[in-house]
Amino acid sequence: MCTPEAYIASRVLQGYTQYQSDKSRARDINNNAVAKAKTIREEAIYKDNALIRKSELKEDQLKEEKLKLREEELRKKGQVKLAVFEKGIGGNVFDSLVGDVERQAGKDSNIIDQNFDNYMYGMAQDRLAWNRRFTDQINNLPRAYKPSWQTYALGAGMDIGTMYMNNSAPTTPNASSGGQTFNLTYDNYNSPK
Repeated sequence: MCTPEAYIASRVLQGYTQYQSDKSRARDINNNAVAKAKTIREEAIYKDNALIRKSELKEDQLKEEKLKLREEELRKKGQVKLAVFEKGIGGNVFDSLVGDVERQAGKDSNIIDQNFDNYMYGMAQDRLAWNRRFTDQINNLPRAYKPSWQTYALGAGMDIGTMYMNNSAPTTPNASSGGQTFNLTYDNYNSPK
C-alpha cells in the first residue's frame, strides 16, 4: 500500500489528467461541429442558388411563352381582319371575331400566369423546406461544454477524504482527561418518581 502523500499526489494528478482529457475532447467536438456547420452552410447556399437559377429559368420560359402567345394573337387577328376584309364584312361581326381572338389570348395568358405563380409558390416552399432542413442539421450537431476543474477537484478531494477515513483508526476519548462517558447499560436505572 502506498503512503497517504503518494495517494494524494496520484489522485490529484489523475483528476487533472482527466480534466485535461475531457477539455481536449470537448474542444475537438466543438471544432468538428464548427467545420461540419460550415460545410452544411456552404451546401445550403449552393442548393439555394440552384433553386434560384431554376426559378429564373422558369421565368425566362414564361417570357418566351408569353411572347409566342402575343405573336400568335397578332397572327390570328391579322388572319381574321384579312378574312373579314376580303368578304367585305364589318361592324359588330368584325368586332366580335377580333374580340374572340383577344379573349382566347387573354385566357391563355391567364393560364400561363397561374401556372407560373403556382410554380413560383412551390419553388418558394421548396427553398424554405431546404433552409429548414439545413438549419436542423446545423442545430443537431453535437456540442460539448468545457468541463469545470472544480468538479474534478471535488471528486479527487472526496476520494482522498474517503481513503483517509478508511485507513486511519478512530480516536477514542481518554478516560483520565475528564472526558464525558456514557453508560448505555440499564443496570443502575432509576425510574423517575
